[in-house]
Amino acid sequence: MNQNKMKKLLPLAVLGIAVATMPLYITNSYALKIICNVMLYSIITLSINLIVGFCGQLDFGRAAFAGLGAYFSAIMFTKVGVPFIAAFIGGGVFAALCGAMLGMLCRYTSFDYLTLITIGFGEIVRRIFLNWQSVTNGSFGMSTQRPSFFGVTLKSHQSMFYFSLVLLVISYIVIRRITRSKMGRAFQAIRDDPIAAAYTGIHVPNYKVICFTVGSFFTGIAGAAMAHYTMFTAPTNYTTDESLIMLQMAILGGLGSLPGSIIGTIILVVGPEISRSFYQYRLLFMGVLMVALMLFAPNGLFGRHGIKDQLVAYYRRIRGKTAKGGGNNG
Repeated sequence: MNQNKMKKLLPLAVLGIAVATMPLYITNSYALKIICNVMLYSIITLSINLIVGFCGQLDFGRAAFAGLGAYFSAIMFTKVGVPFIAAFIGGGVFAALCGAMLGMLCRYTSFDYLTLITIGFGEIVRRIFLNWQSVTNGSFGMSTQRPSFFGVTLKSHQSMFYFSLVLLVISYIVIRRITRSKMGRAFQAIRDDPIAAAYTGIHVPNYKVICFTVGSFFTGIAGAAMAHYTMFTAPTNYTTDESLIMLQMAILGGLGSLPGSIIGTIILVVGPEISRSFYQYRLLFMGVLMVALMLFAPNGLFGRHGIKDQLVAYYRRIRGKTAKGGGNNG
C-alpha cells in the first residue's frame, strides 16, 4: 500500500476507532440514546439521498416507509412470535415491496406529481396505522421488545449502540457500492436528464422503480430498528412533518453526498436536543436554516459546489495569492 493511500486511510481509521469506542468514554445513557438516534436516522437519510440526491425523485413520504418497517417488525416479533432476525429483515422487505408498488404507480409521473403522490401515500399509511386498531392498536400505539439474538436481548444502550453502528456501516457500504456501480451511474443520468438517459438506452421507468425499492428497504430497516430500540411505535411518529425533517437532513448535508447525509443528520438530530426548551421550535429553526441554505449554498454542505467545495476553492485562491506574493518578494 503506497503512502498516499495510507494518508487517506489513517484519518478514517482514527475516526472509526473513536466512534467504536464511544461507549467506553460516553457513559451517559441520554447521550448514547441521541447517538443511536443519529445512526438510525442516518440510514434513512442515506436512503433519501439515494432516491432524491442520486436519482432525482423528490420524495415527501419517507416516514411512511419507516412506519411500515416498524409496524411489520413489531407485529411479527411481538404478536406473532416470529424470531427477531426474520421479523426485522421482513420489515425492510415489506417496506421495499410497498416502495416497489408505489414506484410502479409513479414511474411515468413527472417531478411535481411524484411529490404530491408521496405526500398522499404518507397520509394514507398514517391513517391505516391510526384506524386499523385490531392490528396496530390505533392512536394508543404499539409496544414492542428490544432486539434479541439467539436468546440474548440487547437491553443496554451500549449494546444498542453497536447494533445501530453495524446497521449504519453495512447500509453505508451497500449504498456506496450501488452509487458507484452501473446502476448508480444510471440513477445519476436520470437525475441530470431523464430524456437524454432514455436516448442512451437506460430504461428510465424501471430504474426509478428499482431506486424506490432499494431506498424503501433501508428506510424500513431503520424504522424497524427505531421501533425495537424505543420499544414503542405510534402513528404520530410517521407524519408529513417527520418526512419533511428527514428530507431536510439529506438536503442540509448535500444531495448526492453520502458523508453529507450523516453530517446533516447529526446537525438536525443533535441541534434541537442541546436545549429541550428549544425542541418545540425545531421546525421553525429548520425552516430558517433551509431558507439560508437555499440562498447561500443550494447544494448543501457536502453536495456538488456546496459549502465544502466553496471553502476549498477559497482556500486555494488565498494560498495561490500568498504563493505569488512570496515569489514577488523573493
